[in-house]
Amino acid sequence: MKIHCTKEDLSKGVQTIQSALSVRTTLPILLNFMMETDNAKVKVVSTDLEMGVKHYIPAEVEADGSITIPAKKFSDILHSLPEGKDVELSVDAGDKVQLKCGRSRFSIIGAPKAEYPVLPEFDKSNSFELPLQIFADMVRKTIFAASSDETRHVLNGVYWVAKKGSLDMVATDGRRLSIICNNLMPKDKDFQIIVPTKVLSELLRLLSALDVKMDSGEKLHLGVTENQIVFNFKETTLLSRLIGGTFPNYEQVIPKKKDITILLDTKDLLAVTKRAALCALDRGGSVKFSLQNKSLHISASSQNLEFNDELGTDYSGADFQVAFNPHFFVDALKHIDTEKVSLGFTTPVNPALIEPVNGGDYRFVIMPMRI
Repeated sequence: MKIHCTKEDLSKGVQTIQSALSVRTTLPILLNFMMETDNAKVKVVSTDLEMGVKHYIPAEVEADGSITIPAKKFSDILHSLPEGKDVELSVDAGDKVQLKCGRSRFSIIGAPKAEYPVLPEFDKSNSFELPLQIFADMVRKTIFAASSDETRHVLNGVYWVAKKGSLDMVATDGRRLSIICNNLMPKDKDFQIIVPTKVLSELLRLLSALDVKMDSGEKLHLGVTENQIVFNFKETTLLSRLIGGTFPNYEQVIPKKKDITILLDTKDLLAVTKRAALCALDRGGSVKFSLQNKSLHISASSQNLEFNDELGTDYSGADFQVAFNPHFFVDALKHIDTEKVSLGFTTPVNPALIEPVNGGDYRFVIMPMRI
């Protein structure tokens, strides 16, 4: 193999596939990434057997071939190279990778492609398209509520329900829940899957890192099988195993009625809750919301700190007090993109419902804390 490309394109390609490299593994080959020529292009591939990334790098191919290269050392070498220079990379018969950049010369021992796990090719004929901007927004509005507790593996992902042209995404960690619905699916798609948060976080990172223009009408290609999901956009393919198991019945958690509903300015409520969070205990602290005639009082206290503030409301019922984990509340409010937000309550021990006013079809549910 012999290729020529810019240092920037090669660095960007290696950074693109970095997240799927194994950090701890009993298979040394997974510390490598694979590089091979493919129809006059150069493809780089990484996998940790749970997730895989493929990316095509612009390059001039002088001779076809393939190799796997130790990723960490190769990345360090690329970082050391001067900007704006071209790179020549070649592989000899002994799997030794030679890299030339200006007057610098590096040699690094690789391993043959045959030792590397095979990633399936993306089958566009069995895929479907979704508007990238809307899809990415759905992921952002749900992923933060998923659990990071590995003992509850079915909650370590976002639950997708596709039916009759609609797609619902749901995430919960048992104390809060986010749900968003949108009519953007092909009507013939019908499935229920749990997509790992790791691959969804990586998808959002790549869209940002690769500078994908969200408002350009760009489409995302998806393929879903019984145990795998594949995302394809531009020169990049991201694939992952799905999470097995049964997602809990989330619908029974969403309040069916609201005895109390108040409307507030989203930015004002977010700002005051952030201030209250500064005075709550770092672990297990709460912020109290007290409804009184025409006002919402917000308070928090810890050993050496105390906070009080209030916002005007149209509330005219009996006094009501409820407490929440302030970080859960802030996380939800950060994803409300309407000027006004609706808070719905029943009792101080029942879940609260946070919804946009005159906005999209998404909601957040938060369990209160004991006062």
